[in-house]
Amino acid sequence: MIRQVAWLGALAVLCAAPAVRAQSGVSEGFYKEGVKLGEESRKSGDDAKLAEALSRFQKAAVLEPKVFKYQLNMAYAYDWLNRLPEAQAAYETAIALGPRDRAAHGGLGDVYRRLKFYERAEKEFKTALGLDKKDFSSQMGLAAIAVERDDLDGALKMYQVALKTNPKSSEAAFKSANILWRKKEYPGAIDNYRKALAIKPDYTEAQFGLGLALKEKGDKEAARVELKKACQAGIKQACGHLRKLDE
Repeated sequence: MIRQVAWLGALAVLCAAPAVRAQSGVSEGFYKEGVKLGEESRKSGDDAKLAEALSRFQKAAVLEPKVFKYQLNMAYAYDWLNRLPEAQAAYETAIALGPRDRAAHGGLGDVYRRLKFYERAEKEFKTALGLDKKDFSSQMGLAAIAVERDDLDGALKMYQVALKTNPKSSEAAFKSANILWRKKEYPGAIDNYRKALAIKPDYTEAQFGLGLALKEKGDKEAARVELKKACQAGIKQACGHLRKLDE
């Protein structure tokens, strides 16, 4: 692939100006097709369409490897398909072309995190936050690293920062509640589970967590109400806890 890109780049230099513009039109066409397919995939959840989108971004990037948006969207597609080593390479190439792009640094940070390259991930997330101190995704990424390192205090602090950045994030509220649950700080866990449910009323995992936290706090009647809702929503563990509560 590298040799092919180099060969095409050399060919572009040798071509006359009209030919170069024609090639740019072809690559832009591939790119626009990829964007359309990617949007269709996002709406339908169809990974086959996402793979098609990736193929278009690849073609655009082969034709013009120094175009930032081709590399970045190729990285996104690899990322969404969970092809992490290829996503890493594409993000790194994109950052070389656009070193001040916050989304590229954040995307690379999340790939590094999933590959368990935690120090590299932290560096990318902090770079993204240096470009935008309210970058929610990077705040959540740093919190996730803290969880994986079993640094509960650090994780809680970062989830709370993320929730301040995005008060409508049910995920940040729910994950804050989970940390407080693990720390056995049940009143705080209850508050955050309720906050998650206020944002997203059908958040069944938060319903289950709320029921457990209420049970641990000693409020059995309130716990029964929440566990019953979670059980009816299909969480089998909630059904088990509900039966034990009624024994």
